[in-house]
Amino acid sequence: MSRPFAKVFVWLVALRLFAPAWPACAQRPFLHAPAVYRYATHNPLGTTVLSTGQLLRPWGRSIPLARWPNGLAVSPDGGTIFVACGSCGELVHNWRQPDAVASMIQPPAAGGGNCSGGCTFTRDSRTIYWCGGESGEVFAVNAATGVARVLGGINGIASGVRFTGSFPMSLCLGPTGHHLFVADVTNFRVVSLDTASGEVVASIPVGRYPYALALVGRVLYVANIGMYRYHAIVGASPGAKHARGLSFPAFGVPSPQAANGVDAEGQHIPGLGPANGLSSFSVWGIDISSPRNPQIVARIKTGLPVGAKTAQGPAVGGSGPNYLLAAGTRLYVSDNNDDLVQSIDTRSNRIVKTYHLDPSPLIAGLRGLNPCGMALSPDRLTLYVAQAGINALAVINTRNGKRIGEIPTAWFPYRVAAAPGGKTLAVICFRGFGNGPSGGSRRPTDPFMNMAGVLTVAPVPVGARLSELTHQVLMYNGIVNRAKDRARLTSPVIPTERGVSSHDIRYVVFIDKENHTFDTIFDHIPGASSDSSLLRWGWRQTVRAAGEPTLHSVAVMKNHNLLAQQFAISDNYYMEPEYSGVGHRWLVDVQPNNWCQLTYTLGWDFSRSTTAPGRLASFGSSGSLMPEDYPEAGSMWDHLARGGVSFRNYGEGFEFAGVDEDGGEAPTGARETVNIPMPEVLFKNTCRSFPIFNLNIPDVFRVTLFERDVEKHFGPGKAPWPSFIDIALCSDHGTAPEPKRGYPYVASWMADDDEALGQLVQYLSHTPEWRHMAIFVTEDDSGGEPDHIDAQRSVMLVISPWAKRHYVSHVHTFIPSEHKTLYEIFGLGPLNLFDALSNDLADCFTTTPDYTPYIHEDVDPRLFDYAKTVNPLDPQFARARLQPGPRMDDPLVEQRVLENR
Repeated sequence: MSRPFAKVFVWLVALRLFAPAWPACAQRPFLHAPAVYRYATHNPLGTTVLSTGQLLRPWGRSIPLARWPNGLAVSPDGGTIFVACGSCGELVHNWRQPDAVASMIQPPAAGGGNCSGGCTFTRDSRTIYWCGGESGEVFAVNAATGVARVLGGINGIASGVRFTGSFPMSLCLGPTGHHLFVADVTNFRVVSLDTASGEVVASIPVGRYPYALALVGRVLYVANIGMYRYHAIVGASPGAKHARGLSFPAFGVPSPQAANGVDAEGQHIPGLGPANGLSSFSVWGIDISSPRNPQIVARIKTGLPVGAKTAQGPAVGGSGPNYLLAAGTRLYVSDNNDDLVQSIDTRSNRIVKTYHLDPSPLIAGLRGLNPCGMALSPDRLTLYVAQAGINALAVINTRNGKRIGEIPTAWFPYRVAAAPGGKTLAVICFRGFGNGPSGGSRRPTDPFMNMAGVLTVAPVPVGARLSELTHQVLMYNGIVNRAKDRARLTSPVIPTERGVSSHDIRYVVFIDKENHTFDTIFDHIPGASSDSSLLRWGWRQTVRAAGEPTLHSVAVMKNHNLLAQQFAISDNYYMEPEYSGVGHRWLVDVQPNNWCQLTYTLGWDFSRSTTAPGRLASFGSSGSLMPEDYPEAGSMWDHLARGGVSFRNYGEGFEFAGVDEDGGEAPTGARETVNIPMPEVLFKNTCRSFPIFNLNIPDVFRVTLFERDVEKHFGPGKAPWPSFIDIALCSDHGTAPEPKRGYPYVASWMADDDEALGQLVQYLSHTPEWRHMAIFVTEDDSGGEPDHIDAQRSVMLVISPWAKRHYVSHVHTFIPSEHKTLYEIFGLGPLNLFDALSNDLADCFTTTPDYTPYIHEDVDPRLFDYAKTVNPLDPQFARARLQPGPRMDDPLVEQRVLENR
């Protein structure tokens, strides 16, 4: 069989096996975001247009909360709600009344850092127990006055073992009320706490990252949301190449090396063991009949195991059980990564029913609903499931497992509760109504701004009203066949049929950068919506720094603006994430799951000096995928590999928990200090000489490294160019001025990045591959800079001979739009809900190519002079990589960048 025919045959077989059965005479459905030409709009009293292109109009009445609500408890008497937010609590009395408001509760002075969402009322409704998170404590709150005190801490000696670094994540009151059971997510254990004395009376090891608890009779069930126990790379053995850590991860997963360990850079790196062990992605049962001597009585694997058959191929990620709901002898488990809810018969400890949450056959086989919290009606016949991915509650009939309907919520519903009597629902939404504008004269001042959390109180809809709301949820998310829009929103250059690749574009390059909004960079782009008062890095800026001359009318990001004027740019493109840690996941087409989102936003600090193994997996600002947050179908890398698309990665994918970017040596600018793996397909296709985020390495030098690597490996007489290339440029993250290193102003970092971008596009546009190339330039997040449309509006440049010249796109797009376009170019079809339901970038392309290459312009040498960054004794920046540098997302660094120009 010839190779071209074999490829077509494989695609036909794949379509037959895995695609939904559409009539042979009909085209496949055409899906896109509901916000086509609408800009992000913050409107809590009407319809909000999110940065994702989804619409929000929640059912019920919304009450503003503090940021990051993640725990919800309703008092047994039904009169009071307690919400645990990121750094405070919120108490809502008479919450079903129209005039109910939330009052803030501060944790005790002794409790520091983020609080977690674990909370519950005592049976008399007088006291609330609340997990203190980073403090390692449990608080007791007077429900009437809101006064909080420390009940007790869980660090210290328990069951003969000394524990440090504890992080109470969830809690559950025992059947007698005399003991509180606490999930210590970082020490992989459950603690029994005496409610009278506050003392720890027992500690029992469980699976990895115990995340949620539920009590059935005298058996306490715990959901273990994690996968691996990681180990610190503590030091070098004799003859080791480096004194500490590795310049590159030791292995990819899945692989025998990841399972069993490997020798790397002069030392032995321990393996991670099996992916599907009983300690990972599982639910355990603990007999607590004797609170001082609890015993494990059940270990149950939930969801799909890694490697199981799915519509996209073997499952890449595990199930991610993240919430438990007890009802009689039934235990419901929401499997975050598999879009499933499962029912366990607690008499046999077997899974007896699986509820598939697919709201429509239009998206069958695609994941991203992100099921979280659950609640039951009083008769236990109706199950409500929070679906963070589509901003809705699923309504499920527990008898037959069928979906009854959907209820629209605010952004990222995380927990839901039913009032006694079952006629009212309470939902907390992690992101509320989004950010809204962060600058300019049209910025509103309502209490729902800036990602404020939301508590929504809603009557339970039934009959025709539920049907109407279900229709709204589908419309708000774009889960509707819009075949009539196909001609208007597509281009012959960008095919939309699975298995049909672009004839015109054969090479795609992503250039990923750091932390900017549209308004701060782009200066008078004709036809673009902008606010010149918010410009910070445009054509004619005034740049100041202590001890340096003030520069007037200086161009900072000159090449960005030239490229925007010469090629295509979107003024309606957004970042979904709030910061870099989650942003870099979105850059590889991964929606952060609950483990990732909550760990990043509210979780524990990284530490190698405690006994808590979970603290080795706290990634902080580090933005690379870990096995705990692999989706069922994996990331962009897995999708490309499955589709046979060759790729090479420069600088993404190995900035893990504990990475040391201050003391990294050549070549990568980093030291990996924990044995966290990369995805195997990425491990094999990543350049080992290109650095990750490290501001000691100029972006201009990164471009030099890229060019060297390309010329060494690809071209005539060598391997063909990869079909896809991803390149990270980092200097526009910015930090304080460093005149001795050639960065006399904050703006100097932006100028370095701008010079690098210009040189890189010039190089690419002078290659033979340019005739069939598309380059996409974007950021990983908007960095907290001002924008008059929305705080998450950012950068999207489309650079190609096939790109429309001097064009501004007004189609609403966001990060997955870039991936959707990539997959369409290579005929792959969607990877997940987010790229499937986004608008692509097709309107930026033309069928009449212009092959004229780009010629970059040098930045002002007063602002950035590359020659001054080079030490003649260190021309490869190997020593420079030993110098201290800023961390990504460091709040102090980012504040300096925001305050200085």
